[in-house]
Amino acid sequence: MKISLLLGASLGIFLLACQGENQIKHEQYVAEGFSLYQTHCANCHQRDGKGLENLYPALSADYLANKAQVICWIKNGVHQPMRVNGKMYNRAMPANPDLKELEIAEIMTYIYATWGKETEITTVETIQAALEKCPSK
Repeated sequence: MKISLLLGASLGIFLLACQGENQIKHEQYVAEGFSLYQTHCANCHQRDGKGLENLYPALSADYLANKAQVICWIKNGVHQPMRVNGKMYNRAMPANPDLKELEIAEIMTYIYATWGKETEITTVETIQAALEKCPSK
């Protein structure tokens, strides 16, 4: 009995230790992204991502369709009305100029894992490439 418990526990530890490096990194990005989302995004988009009535849009598939655009929105804000799912939103989205590229990658990974059902991280390289192409203010 003791041997089978010991073997079972050893197998469980072995399986946990075999988590892929990418999976561990993804979980780290999601955890950090969750914290950053709560600080920088949840006040308007809400903790559940459902937005706030006619003021701030939900983090729906339509809102998240263009990942490069979402990256620009996070960094530079949105200062003109936007239409999402046929609904008009007139509230400005504040810029987050002090967020580092890694922090934006973590927020994006959390958002897309939670509401976009993605399983990959958004890399810092993806953030850099998108920010280089953001429209000028």
